[in-house]
Formats: sequence, structure tokens, C-alpha cells
Amino acid sequence: MNSSYNYSLQGCVSSLHASVDLLASSIASLSSGVDDLPRMKTVLKARRVFEVVPESEVNAVKRSFAGEVEPQIIELLRRAEAAISRLERRQKNLVAKAELQEVRLQRQPRAQEPESSVADSNNNAKKWTTLQQKRERLEYSLSRLNLAVEQKQRQLRNVQ
Repeated sequence: MNSSYNYSLQGCVSSLHASVDLLASSIASLSSGVDDLPRMKTVLKARRVFEVVPESEVNAVKRSFAGEVEPQIIELLRRAEAAISRLERRQKNLVAKAELQEVRLQRQPRAQEPESSVADSNNNAKKWTTLQQKRERLEYSLSRLNLAVEQKQRQLRNVQ
């Protein structure tokens, strides 16, 4: 009985060893799969990347944005128009000034040419030169006044 008892106990022990080995390999397999569980939890976590927004909210945001930006755009347009009108006035003034200078240049050689009747007397020559210069100054003043009148008229038109 002893030997059969030993034999049956040895069979139980070997079965128990096989079960323990099987459990150890199962635990090793499970632990390798479970060790990565925190990372898998974040990978599999559902995230909402895109959100559907109602059209009324989109329109409200558009109106709000337009309300904020429109006054700035209007102010910039007003500034640009003012700068353009200043440049146009300056251009007209420069053109008028160039025309006046051209007239002056055309008249200058005549003032330097002595006429036979005027060349006889130094007093008459000086008087004639002085009168020519005075005439040129008056023409220049007249053109400047005409420009000032035109500028005032433009300003009045812009105000109205």
C-alpha cells in the first residue's frame, strides 16, 4: 500500500507541478498583456476632435466680427482717401508751380535783352528792369492767390 500510495501521491504532485507551470505561463502571458494597459487606455480613449456648431452660432460670430472690424476698415478708408486728396492737391500745386517757373524762365531772357531805346540811359534801363521784376512778382502772387482760391473751393466742396 505504501508503494501504491507513494505512486498515487507522486502522480498528484506531478499533476500539481504541471498545473503550477501552466498557471505560471498563463500569468506571464497575462502580465505581458496587462503591463501596457495604461498606454492602451489613453490610446483607446475616445476624443472629440471636431465639434458640430449650429449655423446660428456661426452667423452670430460673423456678425460680431463684422461689428468689430467694420469701424476699423471705415477709418482706414477715410484716412486713405484723405491722403489721396492731399497728394492730389500737392500734385496740382506742384504743376502750377512748375508752370509758373516755366513762364518765369521764358520771360527772363527778355529782361536781359537791352532794347535800343532803353539802352541809351542807365536810369531808364534800371527803371525798366525794376518794372519787369515787379511785374513778375505780381504775376507770381496772382498765380499763388488763384491756387489758394481753388484750394478753398475744393475744401468747400469736400465739406458739403
